[in-house]
Amino acid sequence: MNARPVPETLPATAAAAEARLAQVTILVVAFNSAAVLPACLAALPRGARLVVVDNASTDASAAIAAAAGAEVIRVAENLGFGRAANLGFAGAGTPFGLLLNPDTRAAPGMVEALLEAAERYPEAALLAPRIETEEGELQFGRLPVLLRHRGRARPVPPVGDCCAPYVGGAAMFFRLDAFRALGGFDPEIFLYYEDDDICMRLRAAGHALVHVEAARLVHGNARSSAPSAVVSFGKEWHMAWSRQHMLRKHRGAWRAAMAGALLMAELAAKLAVQWGDPQRGKWSARLAGTAAAMAGRRAVEVAIR
Repeated sequence: MNARPVPETLPATAAAAEARLAQVTILVVAFNSAAVLPACLAALPRGARLVVVDNASTDASAAIAAAAGAEVIRVAENLGFGRAANLGFAGAGTPFGLLLNPDTRAAPGMVEALLEAAERYPEAALLAPRIETEEGELQFGRLPVLLRHRGRARPVPPVGDCCAPYVGGAAMFFRLDAFRALGGFDPEIFLYYEDDDICMRLRAAGHALVHVEAARLVHGNARSSAPSAVVSFGKEWHMAWSRQHMLRKHRGAWRAAMAGALLMAELAAKLAVQWGDPQRGKWSARLAGTAAAMAGRRAVEVAIR
């Protein structure tokens, strides 16, 4: 349960830096992530407690994590992202928790910069680094799913630290007391929009979300798990289910039912007419996920394997 030990031969300044990092539990949720996990773990600093929750992977994800010095929590079935994160943070005795996707690579000094920002902004319960794609595009400015509007102008990129209505789930640096006060991630969500949900709940509780410019991270985007037709269908199914769940949770049953019915009619019409469209698989999955949510089926009963 402790941070990785500090070698006795380290200079005093390096030992002090690692001792400061011991305030952080770094958590990575893996599911068949062997292709990206080595680079993710290799980029992380020594001194923080490192935990990998392995969601019943069938590849070498757990072995890779263990070889990197992580504490590996192996589960017998895929719990999904939020429930696995809740499990990983349950035993954390540190004041801060950094949740990362396995397809991310932290720049040197990222965790230290997040710690320094947490000291500057005591009102912030959730901080996030500057997240860029492999091509250097900034991932910033998206609103939570229920606050988005079509035609909304692209936000001006920040030139420094700033408050935000949403920070993406690829990298989330929590004050764990605030995280636990909310009960963590919504356990009914298997995948998608659990980050939207917790951002909305933290803000409703009076906490700030802060984008930290000096903390840098590269996000591979949708490369966390090995691709397959089953995984692709499952992701689209859960995206639709989670959106419907969010509507019902935050906007009420009547508005959720109306929105769900309209979306199902739109998807059914596309499937009936556009026979040769390559998006048919996506439409079918989203139609099924929306219908399941409206029928009261729980997402955690439909795990991706």
